Amino acid sequence: MLKGWGIAIFCGLLTPTLSQLTPTLSQPAPDAVLRVGKGVIGDAVTGSLIQGNALQGAVRDVPLGSGGPDAGGGLLGGLLGGGGGGGGGLLGGLLGGITGGLLGGGGRGLLDGGGDAYGRGLPVAGGYVPGGSLSNGAAGGLLGKGGLLGDGGLLGILGEGGLLSTVQGLTGLRIVELTLPKVSVRLLPGIGVRLDLYTRVAINGKSLLGLLDIAVEVNITSKVRLTMDGTGYPKLVVESCDTLLDGIRIRILRGLLPIVDNLLARVLNRLLPELLCPVVDVVLGLVNDELGLVNSLVPLGVLGSIQYTVSSLPLVTGQFLEVDLNTIVGQVAGGLVDYPLGKPEAVPMPRMPRMADTASSQLGLSVNFLGSVISLLQKQGALDIDISDGMFPELPPLTTSTLGALVPVVFQKFPQPQPLVLKVAVPETPRVTLKKNQGSIQLSATTEVLVSQPNDASQSLCVLNIDAALLAQFSVENNKLKISVSLDKTRLSLASSSIGKFDVSLWESLVGKIFDVAFLPALNSVLGGGIPLPRLMNIDFSNADIDVIEVSVLTRPCFPVPSH
Repeated sequence: MLKGWGIAIFCGLLTPTLSQLTPTLSQPAPDAVLRVGKGVIGDAVTGSLIQGNALQGAVRDVPLGSGGPDAGGGLLGGLLGGGGGGGGGLLGGLLGGITGGLLGGGGRGLLDGGGDAYGRGLPVAGGYVPGGSLSNGAAGGLLGKGGLLGDGGLLGILGEGGLLSTVQGLTGLRIVELTLPKVSVRLLPGIGVRLDLYTRVAINGKSLLGLLDIAVEVNITSKVRLTMDGTGYPKLVVESCDTLLDGIRIRILRGLLPIVDNLLARVLNRLLPELLCPVVDVVLGLVNDELGLVNSLVPLGVLGSIQYTVSSLPLVTGQFLEVDLNTIVGQVAGGLVDYPLGKPEAVPMPRMPRMADTASSQLGLSVNFLGSVISLLQKQGALDIDISDGMFPELPPLTTSTLGALVPVVFQKFPQPQPLVLKVAVPETPRVTLKKNQGSIQLSATTEVLVSQPNDASQSLCVLNIDAALLAQFSVENNKLKISVSLDKTRLSLASSSIGKFDVSLWESLVGKIFDVAFLPALNSVLGGGIPLPRLMNIDFSNADIDVIEVSVLTRPCFPVPSH
């Protein structure tokens, strides 16, 4: 697992991120901000190379083509001076100069009476050798078998069956293997990324001398722009791609022939981009699939769902890629949940904390988003609980006798012990507030005390108002933000009573035990189900470091945000 994940929980709204330093009235503040470093992008590319068939698609025949300056005979046409690349290449001068002079090219050769412009033959030390004066023996020494220019000599090396005709006769080139590339990513601020894939390519082929075994070290380098498609999904698009050859090793029969490196490099430099750059397209297609997952609809237990959507073009800095997200919390029947604090105003958000150099990603969540999730739980009745006698052995007996010890009138009304039922309900959305490294939830509940009758009827004795201050702790497991609460303090008041007024302070001890033993475990079970966090490039924020941040300039309370 990658280290350095972080979650920050903010008071009120998230701060103006770098992409929103000057928000407009028409651009509401996002509910979440997600940052990823270049290492996460590199891991996504590597994972796509491993899992996908991108490399397999490059294992194919190399189309040498025809008619081009480097195709077939044209490859050495320029080199041999007979065509391709403009005529008169490397050997055009060599063969024209040497054999032209020796064989009479231009009418000045030794063998057919040529000479210089004045008819003086070939200049030598001390004078000139008359044209045509070279004997047959001398000519045989130069041009004969084993001679300088004869078979086995320079022309033998360069001629049919020689090194250059070996390249001249290249056929059946085929890429047979690509090693898993080493991936390098550099963020390009305001643009996207530079992606380098370092790989070794194995190529087989045939030549006039036999089979070729070619190994080429290649750097596939691409400039990739981060865009948004028409459906609102972030997308990486290749703007340019090229291949750089680092070294070529060629094996023909038994020996290595590095002399052919430069000749073959001309062919490969022209052909490899169109063969290997599609690998980048395939890989980025898989990475784009992962990018698209950030726009997702995730279930919130069985009660509802959360819709994450990218709100604007992601920002690229030299350190991270930043994505602003809007959220919609929906009920299971499809209705939306209102923000408990009202719709966020178009005001600058508090700044995201600086992402540490060692961190690979960071996530910020607004208090309004988290409050709307808790609001959904409250509206669905998930925070309510009925407690009856015997459900929790740790509690004293929930009977009229227990209450009679606190309120004597209950004894008078129910001389025989009768079981009680406590109906605890949360009629209003709890309010979340944050201070530095500390979260709290203000919860207003009602508890109705009823007497169970033998005929399944019940009689209400009283209704208590309970204002509870809960201390909140945040954690991340299975990529879900989980909240656990403990009781800080309570305040009781009497809402209604059929047994007359009484001193509710006498109930504080009993209510405290009911909260600790029954209500809070039930509440933690619901909150512990977790709030699904947005997904981007398979980031898992489990066990992330969490910072709770208070922004005092805001009038609204703040909430936690994860960072990894």
